Amino acid sequence: MQRFGILAYPAGHSLSPAMHNAAFSKLGIDAKYDFFEVAPENLKGFMEQVRAKKISGLSVSIPHKIEIMKYLDQVEESAKKIGAVNTIFWENQNLVGTNTDWFGAVDSLETSTNLAGKKVIILGGGGAARAIVFGLLEKKAEIIILTREKWESESIEKDFEIKTGLIKDISNYSCDIIINATPLGMKGELEGKSAVPLEFLVNQQPLVFDIVYNPAETKLLLDAQKAGCETIKGLGMLVRQGVKQFEIWTKQKAPLEKMFEAAEKNL
Repeated sequence: MQRFGILAYPAGHSLSPAMHNAAFSKLGIDAKYDFFEVAPENLKGFMEQVRAKKISGLSVSIPHKIEIMKYLDQVEESAKKIGAVNTIFWENQNLVGTNTDWFGAVDSLETSTNLAGKKVIILGGGGAARAIVFGLLEKKAEIIILTREKWESESIEKDFEIKTGLIKDISNYSCDIIINATPLGMKGELEGKSAVPLEFLVNQQPLVFDIVYNPAETKLLLDAQKAGCETIKGLGMLVRQGVKQFEIWTKQKAPLEKMFEAAEKNL
């Protein structure tokens, strides 16, 4: 039996095991996807075990997406540009790192629109924003990053040569698409919060994509619906990046609907 898993700390909240195990079962693949909850100080030892036990593939989540790169034999160019690895696979006896987050975001957006030439505002300057910027640039979209503080966007501005600004000045900008790549709206302390004024949504009528998937309906999405905007939920990005991982690992077409169903059931 092949073994896969989610490498994170903590890892217990992840929907990835439900998604991937449902896909393995659907296609009759003899494989199991586990939780690998590994503290940062134990990462080196864990990766030694991955090699020794020949674990077949890993999803990588917080806080390991950057640090993991030093324990790999090769990192694909997309992940180097993004600055983070979220997927590990074997190729010719080498452990290789890549990033499928950008694919998940782009694929979700392309279910609703053609991205070429679209003006996109991305809120946030962290790892998720970097992955989305990479994907949108591949699709020839025009991007501006807005963050709470100027320093949050400095590295992304330099690395991708795109315009940046501050969220507080959002009313000075126009867009076709707005993407929330911040934790605002996430279940817990940040639930019920949004950085986008309702008036902006009413006036601009953008396509609104929130990568937060829990709760399924964030304040931003509820406000957008109230304003008459088309919306995209965050679960799509999560599932679609997992679909890409599954296809990298198995070389088979992933059962998208089955993975969606499993993710929604376990949310």
